[in-house]
Amino acid sequence: MVHTYIYLDPELYNRFSCEMCGTCCRNEWLVTVSKDSYYRNEQLFKSTGRADEFAQAFTQLSGGRPEEYAYIAKQALGGGCWFLDSTNCCRLHREAGHQHLDSVCQIYPRYPINTARGIELTLSFSCPAVLKLAAHRFEPLMITRSDKPPVSAGLDAYTAQVFPSQQPRYSPLRYYFELEQHFIDILQSRSLTIEERLAFLQTVVEEVLDLAKFAEFDRQLQQLFCRNYQFLDEKAIQQQAEQLNEQDKATPDILLEHFLVNLVFKKIGFLYGLENMVRLLQLAWRYTISRSQAAPGTAAVMTCTEAAIVHLELQYSHNRKELLNMIHTQEGKQ
Repeated sequence: MVHTYIYLDPELYNRFSCEMCGTCCRNEWLVTVSKDSYYRNEQLFKSTGRADEFAQAFTQLSGGRPEEYAYIAKQALGGGCWFLDSTNCCRLHREAGHQHLDSVCQIYPRYPINTARGIELTLSFSCPAVLKLAAHRFEPLMITRSDKPPVSAGLDAYTAQVFPSQQPRYSPLRYYFELEQHFIDILQSRSLTIEERLAFLQTVVEEVLDLAKFAEFDRQLQQLFCRNYQFLDEKAIQQQAEQLNEQDKATPDILLEHFLVNLVFKKIGFLYGLENMVRLLQLAWRYTISRSQAAPGTAAVMTCTEAAIVHLELQYSHNRKELLNMIHTQEGKQ
């Protein structure tokens, strides 16, 4: 079968290389394994006379689903994964090979999504190596199509399934791909501050939800896009007249932009609704600003921004219920 691969910036994706820092194996999250992986490991450990270690290393989850059937224990000292050794290598990987690992460990920090338009590929900003690449990137992240699969990492497991045509006829999510591109264009409009972009995005989402109540939604949606692009173009021309000496280097705001764009590309609007998408993006901005306001100097602000992004990415990837609760809690305080 011939697939279409859609990258949120193939340069960023293909330049990633594991730096063996061990960060992903020393986080707060529980590394879960599928039912197939659980029994595959049981067979391996029993065949090598280590049934006792298997019982210590793997714990079944109560009412676990096939894709999250058990979890890997942590080491008593340091809290690292049971299989992480002193050189930041995985003992299980070394013994049985890459294909033996559960899909979570095989693909991280890569983030493949199965969608109606192809297999979409991006990265998780919770990985320090990915964050380092993004922090040195000045140009906006580009969505690029290709018929060639990525060089590394198998794609036999996906983080989400996104098929907009299965949505109800009058749902704006039927037009999710068009909306997503528009949202990313807004987030990358550097003639506006991050705060202004998010406020504009909120207004656009409110208009989209209102338009969806009426007939000819698709035509009115295109008209809305045209008006918005005209506004953004005018702001860009105005900025060019005011700022002729823009420095060609990454800043904390640009790194935050990359992170917000990456969240949208991960289909949070489709998975959690357009309103929750806006709330999550605004929460990310507020959280990052609050962590960096007291930092002395640009370098310190960048460090605080990076730490805030890692925290938010970890919450999104491994504690989404708590993150959504945080969104609604903060909204109730406003």
